[in-house]
Amino acid sequence: MILLLDIGNTRIKWGCRERGEWRGQGALAIDRIEGLVAVIAEFSPVWAGVCCVAGEAARAGVEGLLAGLPSHWLRAAGAGHGIVNHYHPPESLGADRYAGLIACRRRGHAPCVVASAGTALTVDALAGDGEFLGGMILPGAALMRRVLAEGTAAVPALTGAWQAFPRSTGDAVATGILTALAGTVEAMRTRLVDKLDREVPVVLTGGDAEGLAGYLPGPVTIENNLVLEGLLWLARDLGVSDA
Repeated sequence: MILLLDIGNTRIKWGCRERGEWRGQGALAIDRIEGLVAVIAEFSPVWAGVCCVAGEAARAGVEGLLAGLPSHWLRAAGAGHGIVNHYHPPESLGADRYAGLIACRRRGHAPCVVASAGTALTVDALAGDGEFLGGMILPGAALMRRVLAEGTAAVPALTGAWQAFPRSTGDAVATGILTALAGTVEAMRTRLVDKLDREVPVVLTGGDAEGLAGYLPGPVTIENNLVLEGLLWLARDLGVSDA
């Protein structure tokens, strides 16, 4: 049994795998790290693969819970796992983005745009040969909404929905946020299409993936556990079997 952990800014997603199948999956709030104790006790993993983009407190907490369990913490490199990484410096690329690129390359999605819609929206361009061309980062939907509510006197935290021509503040905020997020993803897709002279899909992951997918004009694939999939390929590359 192997344990795979995706430690994000708001949630920890986990998966336990054995004999080629997921034996359990779930998610915990980032301030409920102690919940992993029950996961480890139930599944008794022999190895852990970890992707962490949260702060040092979360990292230290998970390290303490994994004490004594052989583990590997993913870190981006210039080349490896089928990816050629041109980031400057390569190791500064977020581990979650790196894991997503690995999963898309190894599962045959490339060339594609890899977009993770969570606390932040990251939008990365991946060529068919595994070359990571670059990407963008901007606030995610909830963060955009919170900044507007906290930073302005006239735009309170109202609920709303996308409208072609919004006529209420709530609808105006919702429409602006969705347009910004979808427009960023589509801009990267258009650039990659122009560079490669061929159509490319968008691979969406993250908590807001379902809500964003309908506002993208091109082909979209939703992968709910893209980071965990990337960690699974990492384990295999390291000779850790899930069979």
